[in-house]
Amino acid sequence: MTDRLIKKYQFSTRKREKLTAMKNKAAIFLSLTIVLSMANFWIPKTVHGAQATLTTSTVANAHSLTGIKKLKNDNIKAVILGDSIAVSQGASNPSTTGWVSELMTSLTKIYSHNILWNNKASSGTLVDYCLQRAEEIDETTDVVFICVGRNDRNYYTSDQFCLKYTQLVQLIKRKAPNADIFCIVEPPMVSSDESLFKGIRSALTIVSINNKVTLLDVWSAFPTDQSALADILTDGLHPNDAGYNLMSSYIRSQLVNMINSAN
Repeated sequence: MTDRLIKKYQFSTRKREKLTAMKNKAAIFLSLTIVLSMANFWIPKTVHGAQATLTTSTVANAHSLTGIKKLKNDNIKAVILGDSIAVSQGASNPSTTGWVSELMTSLTKIYSHNILWNNKASSGTLVDYCLQRAEEIDETTDVVFICVGRNDRNYYTSDQFCLKYTQLVQLIKRKAPNADIFCIVEPPMVSSDESLFKGIRSALTIVSINNKVTLLDVWSAFPTDQSALADILTDGLHPNDAGYNLMSSYIRSQLVNMINSAN
């Protein structure tokens, strides 16, 4: 009788151990699946531009861009949505030393065609203002640059901004289905609350990847040293002429790489 009880106990123990091992394997498999899925969703591709590392979702597929590539053969229509940096506030003369003017001048020299700008940006605005002005975009627009987020850091969580920015990108796609969309990550600032912009930067990357539009990480082109950064900002936030020159040079180098990529 005792031997029979011992065998029964041993059998039950082995059964429990086998079930535990199976549960552990299932848990490990599930954990690995989740990690891999998150990695595929969150980690953007990176390529190296002329001046800095560009985090982007579409450079690897630059051949899919059509609007910006028209510049090789013809003038193109471009819309800008955004805030004070979008209108080059802080430049000595935004119409000549702002990033938009310098970008247009440099690209015209390269391709002998013009960018016909329609700047719908305004100082002090949020992504909500961009949503309003995006309704005005003509379906024949070739390129749309979005330059917003700095002010939003004080009003929205990164999740809230991500949702609104996604709505903005999708609205632009409906209004101008053939336009290339470029999402600009604005420059860093000299401030103790710069950390608040980190969530906005992450949101811009996520939206760009999920919606297959191009991220222009201007933030990464600026110096990280606070003293060097202060030298190219007028007030700790807005770039001066040198800062906007850096911004336009960075964007130009990325656009030229895309325009010249094989069809």
